[in-house]
Amino acid sequence: MAEEPRTAGPLEPAAARSWLPRLIAVAVSLVAAFALAEITLRLFFPIAHLEPAEESLLAQGSALVHRKSRVPGLAYELAPGTRSTYLGLPIEVNSFGLRGPEITLAKPDGTFRVAALGDSLTFGYGILADESWPAALERALNEDPAALGASAVQVLNFGVSGYNASDEALVLRHKALAFEPDVVVVGYFLNDAQIAPLQPLQRYFHEPEMWERSHLLRWIDAWRFARGKARFGGDGHLYHHEPDGPGWRMVTQAFDDMHALGAERGVPVLVVTLPAFAPFPDWASYRWSELHARILDAARARGLEALDLVPAFQQSMRAPKDLAVDSEHPNAAGQEIVARAIAAEIRRIVTARRR
Repeated sequence: MAEEPRTAGPLEPAAARSWLPRLIAVAVSLVAAFALAEITLRLFFPIAHLEPAEESLLAQGSALVHRKSRVPGLAYELAPGTRSTYLGLPIEVNSFGLRGPEITLAKPDGTFRVAALGDSLTFGYGILADESWPAALERALNEDPAALGASAVQVLNFGVSGYNASDEALVLRHKALAFEPDVVVVGYFLNDAQIAPLQPLQRYFHEPEMWERSHLLRWIDAWRFARGKARFGGDGHLYHHEPDGPGWRMVTQAFDDMHALGAERGVPVLVVTLPAFAPFPDWASYRWSELHARILDAARARGLEALDLVPAFQQSMRAPKDLAVDSEHPNAAGQEIVARAIAAEIRRIVTARRR
């Protein structure tokens, strides 16, 4: 009888054994190449991207005024009762963890309260607490508190440097609403769609992933990040707000959460877009007006109030460099412009809701 043809099957044990040394050699070569690249980067070309931060990067001679947050999902917060200096300026945090004077949790009778949420622009980076836009807003609204149906106005500053839109939604849920605000104002800056902990303060409180301890893997991630920005001409703000990207999805989810929280309490939530100040010689050259419009359109589509602050700066007839601490943060004069525009919008919102 003729022998049946033999069909192809699994490797015979001998054949498998012949491949094993090759596989081991390839694996060893890959590990050796990875190790050599890692050592070379560590010794000669250290990668700063997502590098775990040391306190020296933050403090620079000043004590840290933050602590690990007790709110689930929030990495850090201002430490209640802390006093320090930063950039030569006093930083005082009240017993509720807010920059500003002591307050009570219960709203005083006859008081109209505003909760100001945001990042370093709201906190008041590089300026005194009394020069921040929440403090200036309080003064502006107290010029005519009766227009708001009150005898006095309080503006509470919940701003914390480095917060993004998701963090601000968490602050609204777990902190701000407990103070019974009549209006919530969210100061939105163009890096509020950023998810990765790129800033020193964020990195300090970020528990590094295993891969983030590798210079080679951080180099690969930095390359990926640079390629992403290259699609937008190197513009990081446009990259973080890429439609259908993770940053934009985070922002729209935060807006959904803010609207739901405000609607539940009957509190209007106003999103204001704060401008950058460089590299523009004048406001006619401002690069991100279309991005402001997209952010505010998304806020309105989700039931939030919305205000672009660029027109207020244009109307001031003052150059960006004259209104800024640096390329991102307004100085006292810039903060005053922010406050006046927001005050007018709050009065409009309150009047419209009475009709």
